[in-house]
Amino acid sequence: MQGSDDSIIIRFSVMVLKIQIVRYLDGHFPGWVECEFLDAENHRHTLVERVRVISTQWFGPGASYPQAGGVACEILARWQDASGRDLVRVTTDIPYSIESAEGVTEFVVLSSQVASAEATIADLETKARECEHEYEERSKTKPDRIATALRHNAQEYREWIAALKNGHWRS
Repeated sequence: MQGSDDSIIIRFSVMVLKIQIVRYLDGHFPGWVECEFLDAENHRHTLVERVRVISTQWFGPGASYPQAGGVACEILARWQDASGRDLVRVTTDIPYSIESAEGVTEFVVLSSQVASAEATIADLETKARECEHEYEERSKTKPDRIATALRHNAQEYREWIAALKNGHWRS
C-alpha cells in the first residue's frame, strides 16, 4: 500500500515519536534541549524543544547525552513500502505545533519509531511504581533530598499518566 490516497488515515490518537536528546541548550526556565531523529530515508531532523515537552526526566547541562525522549504526534497514514518496511507519516503539528529546525512538521518514519500512548502510559506506570517504592524504602532509613526527589518524580509520572489518559500532553 502506498502512502497516498490508499493510506489508512488515523485521527485523534496521541502517539509518541521516539527521539534522541543530544544536548542541552539553555538553562532559562523551562530549559531547552536539541533533539534528533532519522526519518525512513535516513535524513536527520533536528528539533529544539523544552525539556518538559519531550521527557519526563529533567536534563541539565551536566547530564550525559544522548538521552531518550519523545515528541507527541499524530499518525496521518500507515503503509508498507516496496522493501517491506512498515512506515507511518506523522505530524508533530498536532497537538503542540512542534516543527524541525527546517520548519517541517510531517515526517515519514519507521513504525517502530512511534509508540502508542498506551505503551507510554505502561512505561510511566512502571517508573512511577519504582520511584514510589524507592521513596518508601529510603524514607524509612534516610529521609533526605534524594527521597524527596523520588517522591517528586513519582508525582510527575502520575501527572503525565493522567494527561495521557485524558488525551492531553503538557506544553
